[in-house]
Amino acid sequence: MNLAFVTMVWRDHWLLEKWVKHNVQYVDKRSLYVINHGGDSKVHEIAEGCNVIDIPRDEVPMDLTRRRWDLLGGLTNGLLAFYDRVICTDVDELIVYVGQLDSLQAHLENSSADTVALSPVGLNLMPRGEGDIEDGVLRAFPHAMLSAKYTKPCIVKDRVVYTVGGHGLQRGQFTIDPDLLLFHLHYVTPDYADRMEERRQIVLQSREHNQALEQPKDLGKRYWINWAKPHTIRDKEFGIYERASEMPVDQGFEKAAEALRGAVRISGKKIVVDHSAMLETPCRITIPDRLRDLL
Repeated sequence: MNLAFVTMVWRDHWLLEKWVKHNVQYVDKRSLYVINHGGDSKVHEIAEGCNVIDIPRDEVPMDLTRRRWDLLGGLTNGLLAFYDRVICTDVDELIVYVGQLDSLQAHLENSSADTVALSPVGLNLMPRGEGDIEDGVLRAFPHAMLSAKYTKPCIVKDRVVYTVGGHGLQRGQFTIDPDLLLFHLHYVTPDYADRMEERRQIVLQSREHNQALEQPKDLGKRYWINWAKPHTIRDKEFGIYERASEMPVDQGFEKAAEALRGAVRISGKKIVVDHSAMLETPCRITIPDRLRDLL
């Protein structure tokens, strides 16, 4: 099976190093596609041997995230002419296969799902307690929230149209696979504070761009709030984690997948795992020791 990985990056050098190092266990570097937003030379160094595509970053328009995912979806769809499957994620999202077959490719070849995409079980890693990430991401941070947002239809076998953020599809069904996990590293990166300050600057630049328009739009207080007020969002997430129920996963992630399937919502042509539905009975998990060396 021919398999490719796609991501887009701006300045996230530590995460890109992890993304490349992790995914070369599945495919040759020539099957890793990195969209380099702004043409950062350091990205070329880290992703040497990968397919790096430079695109300009001259301004920060209000619909930047929508444009990003239109580009990622377009590249994903285009690559399906040459690959059997394409895995498209943000650079802080890593896929881990935990099934019984010999490889991720073998699992995908044997998947009976007839939907256009597979979604791993989404796990948002939480920095609970002290750990040295150089000992391994999951050794340092084995605690996670079961996450609707990161249960993303990212393993694609047919043409897709992503929702903003890639969290769902505008057309077509996807299947949640308990043998696939998606780990979101956002909160456990060693450069978290610097990353958030950079993204706060993005919000300011976008507001400046909007004000320069002939007819500026009312952006509202919650405009890009996850970047404008990242600490507020983080504290809220940590509070949800503290009140969540522990879900046992020592015997596998089928129960987790069932919970996520129960939160799938369809609105018109849009299908997502609904974040608010999962928050009614939030669940946290602890990665079993036998899996902690996988990342």
